[in-house]
Amino acid sequence: MTRTGGSRRQRGLRRTEQILEAAEELVAAVGVAAVGMNALARHAGVSPGTLYQYFPHKRAVVDALLRRLAADLPARTVRDGRTDPAPEAAVAEMLEEVAALAERRPALLSLLRGAEPRDEPNVLLRTLSTSLTGIPGCADEADEFTARILVQGVTVALRCADPDARARVLARTREAILAGAVVLDGRRRRATA
Repeated sequence: MTRTGGSRRQRGLRRTEQILEAAEELVAAVGVAAVGMNALARHAGVSPGTLYQYFPHKRAVVDALLRRLAADLPARTVRDGRTDPAPEAAVAEMLEEVAALAERRPALLSLLRGAEPRDEPNVLLRTLSTSLTGIPGCADEADEFTARILVQGVTVALRCADPDARARVLARTREAILAGAVVLDGRRRRATA
């Protein structure tokens, strides 16, 4: 590879990162639906033409943001070969980790709630669903259902200024996830019997 090709690639990676940083800031500030390509170009400090060279449409920007944030989730939610904790502890740990990530990356919840196509869950929800499947007691069919409960619970918890209220919301969310998983697991067992 020539020196020029490597430099060009590096510039392209930096520009992509610059655009995604700006997109994440805008999504955190105004939500997914309110972010337009022209506003994103202004916020990123690039021309609309440059933005369209990197991302042909808004969906491409949103998908890149989803992949970027999903890359942060597995490290925080997968059990890494440790002895599996009880389902209650595993769900509680996951809730705390997702809440902590959402505090550090405010666009996370907006992307989880509003950036998915109608026909399938977005990559962030799929990552959470996969992690929930690995928890004993969480039924396979409950994946998306439990991930959505988790998202809503974390959303409500992060609105709580009082740490005790936040802890109560996360505890109730954990209970709802586990109860929903048990109900769906029971239905699955009856259907296969």
